[in-house]
Amino acid sequence: MFKPIRNTVCILLLILAGCQGDHHFRIQGQMPDKTYEGEVIYLVPLEKAVKERVDSAIVVNGMFTIEGETDSNEIFIIRAKPLLRFTLQELLVVKEPGVLKVNIGNSSRTGGTALNDSLQKWKENKMMSDSLYYQLLGKYKAADITLQSGIKKKADSLNTANLDFNYRFVRNNLHNVVGKFVNKIMGESFSPEQQKNLNFK
Repeated sequence: MFKPIRNTVCILLLILAGCQGDHHFRIQGQMPDKTYEGEVIYLVPLEKAVKERVDSAIVVNGMFTIEGETDSNEIFIIRAKPLLRFTLQELLVVKEPGVLKVNIGNSSRTGGTALNDSLQKWKENKMMSDSLYYQLLGKYKAADITLQSGIKKKADSLNTANLDFNYRFVRNNLHNVVGKFVNKIMGESFSPEQQKNLNFK
């Protein structure tokens, strides 16, 4: 006689759990080693970084977890205290529903959710392009004048390819926070026609 009531309660609990899951995020962090035991890792909004919006976690056994609810996708920075930022690279992440895995170290990484996977792809391309460009710049400065023209052509070609990548990346992420973030950084480098095609509002 009481089974239908129990079933109804179970169904309601499952519905409520499902609703919470739609907005729940979890950041699972891994440190490079256990020398950072007991340190505090902060999750700071990229914009409007008032202390009420800052979250944090303590490193335990080389790991940390930050979780909660989020109503909208927003870019945050994962960082340690200032003294540790010489060895622990700050990491941009999108606070979005799902489980996000991050590795914090000399070259921090993120992944596990759609927007964070895209953000990591953009970061890797930027780091690679910047590294190649500075290598070419060093070669250009050290090269004989007869070789500088060829090096400059390579640098110009790299710059063109990088701009094309960023434009296509923004086009593919036109309506999400990652695309808007990259456009804010790179948008002035796009041609007037490209800027018109993006048509951000």
